[in-house]
Amino acid sequence: MSLTGDSGQQDVPGLKLGGLDPIFDAFDMGEIDDVPAATHWPDIPPADVPDRWDELRGWVEQLQSRFAHLDHHVIPRCWWRHNEHVEALSALRDHELVSFAETAPATAPVDWFRALRDIAALLRSWTGELSCGADHKDSAAAPSGPLDEEWEAFVQGDLEERIRGSDRVDGSPDPA
Repeated sequence: MSLTGDSGQQDVPGLKLGGLDPIFDAFDMGEIDDVPAATHWPDIPPADVPDRWDELRGWVEQLQSRFAHLDHHVIPRCWWRHNEHVEALSALRDHELVSFAETAPATAPVDWFRALRDIAALLRSWTGELSCGADHKDSAAAPSGPLDEEWEAFVQGDLEERIRGSDRVDGSPDPA
C-alpha cells in the first residue's frame, strides 16, 4: 500500500478518504489564512516589527476614542514603553478580531466585552503602580531571582523534610 493515493492525499490503512474530496472541495482553504492568530509579541520577526507597532498603536488609539473610560489612568500616554501593557493590549486586540469575525458565534462579542473589562482592570492596576505622569519614568528594576546558593539550600531542605516525612510509618509530624 502506498503512502499517497492517486489524489495526492495520504492513505490511512483500512480507511478510504477518497470519498471526502467533495466535502473538502466545498471549502475555500484560502480563507484559512484570513483567520487571525494570536500575537506572541516576543516572537514577531524583526522585519514585521515596524508594521506591528503601527497596527497596535492605531488600534489602541481607536480603542481609547471608542471607550472614554480607558483614560490615562488605564492606558498611560507611554503605554508602548511598558511591556505588560503592550502584551495585554495586543491580546485584547487579537480577541476583538476573532470575536467580531464573520465566522464568530453571536455570543463572541459578549466574551470580548468581558475580556475588555478584565484587561482594563489589569491595566488600571499596572498603570497605578507606574511612576509615569506627563513624562515616562522607567520602572524600578524587577526583583532578581534567588541566588544559586539560596535556591540549592531551599531545595535540599525541602528534600530532607520529605525524606524524614516518608520515614515515619504513622504519618505523624516530626517531633524535632
